[in-house]
Amino acid sequence: MNVNTSLTGIKNAFYRQDVMANNIANINTKGYKQVNVVNETLKGGGVRGKAFVSKAPATHNKGNNVNLVGQTVNQINNVNQEKANVNVLRAQNEMIGSLIDIKA
Repeated sequence: MNVNTSLTGIKNAFYRQDVMANNIANINTKGYKQVNVVNETLKGGGVRGKAFVSKAPATHNKGNNVNLVGQTVNQINNVNQEKANVNVLRAQNEMIGSLIDIKA
């Protein structure tokens, strides 16, 4: 059981949330380019986010390319990712507790 895998997933979800919040905060900033995050698998398990500036064309009169609907969908997906990793962490914790009870 590698708790590190779940912890990196939770950390990644928080990172993604920060990036999306920054995008939404800049929705009216002239010329702002949306930042997206892709997941990278780590050697030995786990994941981390890698940010990149979107090359999508500007869609607003302010000349930025922030997609509010896309950011909202990503936030919902991100919350589910956080919940899934927390549930895995809880299950691992319960299994370790059961093993300690058995050995004690």
